[in-house]
Amino acid sequence: MNAIPETLLNDGDASRPTLVCIPGAMCHPRVFESCAQLSGLRAVALHWLETDGPHDLERIAARIAESISRTPRVILAGHSLGVPLAVLTALRARANGISRVEGLILSNSGANTRGHGDVDALVERIRNEWAQPFWDAFVARCFHRLPQGALLDAVRGYPSQVDKEAVIEAIRSQQVTDLLPVLSALADVPTAVVHGEHDSARTIDHARELSGAIPGSTLHLLDTGHTSCAENPEAFAAIIRSIASDALRI
Repeated sequence: MNAIPETLLNDGDASRPTLVCIPGAMCHPRVFESCAQLSGLRAVALHWLETDGPHDLERIAARIAESISRTPRVILAGHSLGVPLAVLTALRARANGISRVEGLILSNSGANTRGHGDVDALVERIRNEWAQPFWDAFVARCFHRLPQGALLDAVRGYPSQVDKEAVIEAIRSQQVTDLLPVLSALADVPTAVVHGEHDSARTIDHARELSGAIPGSTLHLLDTGHTSCAENPEAFAAIIRSIASDALRI
């Protein structure tokens, strides 16, 4: 199985769960760096789009489950397309007994892609406009307030590091994935759903539907766009710490 490259975001408290961050498609894994460092947890980010494939969600989730199989205590943080990957990984890990997923942070996404724009048009743009102007338009849609300095350079340049066909395969797979029938199985996993009040990619209704389908989950609205973890790392880190505390009480 293809190993997923990872970046160490924070060498935190090894006695607590490890935060495993799963970014959205075309999104640099370091969008999680500031909130991970503020959380105090040991944290890694997965470069799941940089493997050889296949890049359908189920097989990406299988690779993620394998990558965390030697980590006994895990909190998964998924952003955008990373949300269905986090959910599918948690369900797979529980079914296989591979690793104990003790918490979930699901941000800026939904249980499915209903009401999530024209996927066919997006795929055509990826095929025909795969260059810096398209990537910059993508970045602008991902943030209400653009990051500065090295992080902005990283997110602007990241699409050039990935294969556009891998992006298309993941997006197409998300299009046919509906998590609503399976989310109730996560009732005993402490879960926070996070959404940006200025998110131009996903609506608050997506977040409410996602949260409402996971018994016991909490919904957090932040003054951010589509990348809440990078736009308000302090608030996002507080949510991570809250989930980690809940995990200790399981």
